[in-house]
Amino acid sequence: MAISNAGKKRKRKKMPNCIKPDNSYIKILQNSFLFDNLGNELTEKLLKDFIPVFFKKGENINPNLTEKYVYIIVEGRLKITNIDPKTGRSIALFILHTGDIHDIFTLLDGKEHIVFPIALDDTIALRTTLKNARDIIKSYPKFNEKFLPYLGKRLRELENFSESIVFENTATRLSKLILKHIANTQNENDHYPLKLINNLSHESLSELIGSVRSVVSTKMEKLKKEGIIISKRGYLAVKDIEKLIEKCDPF
Repeated sequence: MAISNAGKKRKRKKMPNCIKPDNSYIKILQNSFLFDNLGNELTEKLLKDFIPVFFKKGENINPNLTEKYVYIIVEGRLKITNIDPKTGRSIALFILHTGDIHDIFTLLDGKEHIVFPIALDDTIALRTTLKNARDIIKSYPKFNEKFLPYLGKRLRELENFSESIVFENTATRLSKLILKHIANTQNENDHYPLKLINNLSHESLSELIGSVRSVVSTKMEKLKKEGIIISKRGYLAVKDIEKLIEKCDPF
């Protein structure tokens, strides 16, 4: 696999020691929705012109870069936010993780898409030009069989999000967000740990449900007092999944 070295003369942050050998990216991505069952040979062909780039935790990524490049997340999380320039209020459209693409909107229509990606962790991504990414979609029907369902999944997430903003109250939206990210198995303390949102701040949680931090903090404290969740700094888990499900359907 011929993934080239990143950032030769371009002034980017120095690559960390955690950057892995080229073949390890294949193994990581093959566990994701987009690359599952594609096989080593095809995955290598798809990624041969991608280069690894690193974003430090908390780094704001220049939104103009998505007019030139497409990114596939290998490790870490990328929060895609939109900000009202008048009020400064922000909303999170997606949290991207391993195997996710940024930015699918510009990739599809080639138009400017002003969003503000923020790295929630030290994040590794594979980057290629917009043109190369489009050529891949045109040239590899087998990849399209994965890409189209992936695209549909993203559209449904936006549809569900817009419906919840209109039809559901904050407590219900928060409960559904927690339930959506619950792990499949309990840990040794009989708690259900969460995926993707397990260590997010109340500010970030509020962005994901279209609310504000103060309201989310109040609702989280109520869930905690009712024995439904365990919420500590940097840790969130579900204690009583049945009660949480009830909160998701208050009627």
